[in-house]
Amino acid sequence: MPRPHTPAERERIRARLLEVGRDSFARAGLAKVSIAELARSAGIGKGSFYQFFESKEELFFAVHEHEEETFKAALARELEQAPSKRDAVRSLLLASATRLDEHPFLRQLLDPVTIRALTLRVAPERVAAHRRDDRAYFCELLRQWQRRGWLRPELDVETAVDVLTAMFVITLQRELVGAEATLRALDELAESVAARWCTP
Repeated sequence: MPRPHTPAERERIRARLLEVGRDSFARAGLAKVSIAELARSAGIGKGSFYQFFESKEELFFAVHEHEEETFKAALARELEQAPSKRDAVRSLLLASATRLDEHPFLRQLLDPVTIRALTLRVAPERVAAHRRDDRAYFCELLRQWQRRGWLRPELDVETAVDVLTAMFVITLQRELVGAEATLRALDELAESVAARWCTP
């Protein structure tokens, strides 16, 4: 039986598992990475892994949440530096496409086998809570922009977040029309939506 860890050890090991998980999943994908490999890379026994995560899918989801937070922080900085409100809106709309292209771990979200495994092994309540938090974050961002006068006051923020979600879903389906065609279509959509949302 694995020995109990001190709180400081638990924090350090959990951080190491997140790091190892991110690198391993980005390199090989969820299906090809074993719990034994993750535990060994983190410097713990396989049995100790389960003190931190119920499954490798739970670890994957935890890494995903961590990477999302990092992405949102970087995106917020980028949007604040946009040369115009219209550029900020376009960047926000295109963020899902660019982040999947530029981030090896997040690209795993394009894999239907990975999505199916996460659906089966991660508690639905946890996924639902993540979606609620994600939606709340973007709703608040758009409300801030409305208060600044960047977005039209009549814009329904909830519907606007639905548009952001749809842009992300289009990105996930890029194999249907090809990567280049998807990016061209997203760019055109982002330009049209930004013109509609922004104040004159």
